[in-house]
Amino acid sequence: MEINFLTVFIAVFSLILLAVPGFLLAKFKMMPEKATEAFSAMVLYGCQPVLVFMNFQKEKYDAQIGLNMLIVAGISIVAHIAMALIISLIIRNKTKESKVNVAKYACVFSNCGFMGFPFLQAIFPNSGQVMIYAAVVVAVFNVLNWTLGVYMITGERKEISIKKILFNPTIIAVVLGFVTFLIAKKPLVEFFGAKGVAYNVANKVNSSLHVIGDMVTPLSLTVIGIRLANVKFKQLFLDATAYLVCAFKLIGMSLMVMLLVAFLPIDVTVKYVVFFLMSMPSATSTALFAVKFNKGGESASIFVLLSTVLCILSIPIMYIVFTSVFGVII
Repeated sequence: MEINFLTVFIAVFSLILLAVPGFLLAKFKMMPEKATEAFSAMVLYGCQPVLVFMNFQKEKYDAQIGLNMLIVAGISIVAHIAMALIISLIIRNKTKESKVNVAKYACVFSNCGFMGFPFLQAIFPNSGQVMIYAAVVVAVFNVLNWTLGVYMITGERKEISIKKILFNPTIIAVVLGFVTFLIAKKPLVEFFGAKGVAYNVANKVNSSLHVIGDMVTPLSLTVIGIRLANVKFKQLFLDATAYLVCAFKLIGMSLMVMLLVAFLPIDVTVKYVVFFLMSMPSATSTALFAVKFNKGGESASIFVLLSTVLCILSIPIMYIVFTSVFGVII
């Protein structure tokens, strides 16, 4: 598949269109706002882990994939920490205002799971390798989210939860998927031969699990649509802080990742996976954490939603910069 500005724009725009049903249902009071909690839980604890595990079932073992996974993990860690340090130096919060802490978090953490997975599936259809790398980024996100992220929101180390990291379904799925991938060296369904009852059962189970994983896209965008419907558009587009957050998240983070990966002697696919996922809008967890820790949930929702709307243009534009200025072409 050829990737160009139009391809990237259509991929982002088509994802946002998937938010329309949720938006309309919420606007006409046919879908309660609390539905977002159920859908989010379904994605985070059900569909996304299954999607991650099943992506390991699309590829046969290759030592280079394992090495690339380590490279992706390293770049993701450096990108998050570097951006957090930059934001801390630029945005001071001497009064310890909750909105500022939430804004700093929103500048660093990307919606790499809810929007990143569906986006990469649209750009790289049927590429298990790409999604394996994406799973590594999401695993790093979850580890840093419950450590660095929690600290950025609350300013307190005691709120950091190691339990949340160890028992995070996506991280467990990455570990199980990689171990299976390493030991089996081929998709598990291939162990059942090419015909017979055992093969048919295994194939049906395999297909069902893929369907569950594919639910990540519609459910994730439905959540975004419902949240958009419950925010006043005047409030959404007139918050000056939100535009500052979007500038750092959608432009600053993208440029920094470009500088990190452009000149490294690594697989170009790895470069694009990290670049695209780090260029996603502010993480949905911005709003979830703000509510959980009572740190300005209303502002957090605006940061997430405005960055989601603006990413329709920012991602394709930053892609052009990546290819034209840095010469990284896939």
